[in-house]
Amino acid sequence: MNFRFEDKLKLNIDKTFEFDEWLLKNNISQAFPSREIYSIYFDNTNFQTYHDSNEGIVPRSKIRFRTYNYENINVNNFFIEIKKSLNYGRLKSSKKISNIEKYLKLGIFIKEYGICYPKIIVKYDRFYYKTDKIRITLDKNIKFKKFDPLINNTYFKNSKDLVIPEIKYSSKSHLGQFMIDLPFEKTRFSKYCIGLENLDLI
Repeated sequence: MNFRFEDKLKLNIDKTFEFDEWLLKNNISQAFPSREIYSIYFDNTNFQTYHDSNEGIVPRSKIRFRTYNYENINVNNFFIEIKKSLNYGRLKSSKKISNIEKYLKLGIFIKEYGICYPKIIVKYDRFYYKTDKIRITLDKNIKFKKFDPLINNTYFKNSKDLVIPEIKYSSKSHLGQFMIDLPFEKTRFSKYCIGLENLDLI
């Protein structure tokens, strides 16, 4: 598992220009081209990962299948990602999976939660930036839909005002003056939780 710290920032779509100006002012450049991220989130029948996240319980986990620039279930390579939130930071594991249809139909066993089933799909455009030992991502055009076995048969619900910047770093010593000069508030946020709520699934 990879360890890191993550800070999400409070930003709405009206402030994206201000965020872009801040990047430019601090000579923070784009690390590589943007891409569409496509995630299928899993939870147990009690929606325990949702409740754990909303209540800020630690340790807690988030389970998802992820791919990039999605075309269809048979073409794309999917990875299972398990993200653990701890008192002192985040642990994330990622492993390529095969026979994805089996897991989408039968679910996947996670020790803390039991059998977890696909609940929603979230897709968005991610932009990547980097400065020294700090990475920054910006997520736009975030859309949600309820998982359906016929994945291409349902429509996404667009969340027009949702924009999520995130700062990622492996040591707090890397921050220095960076966070002090940051003109945006830190916040807690979960795309999975917001997606369930926007789709009236919880």
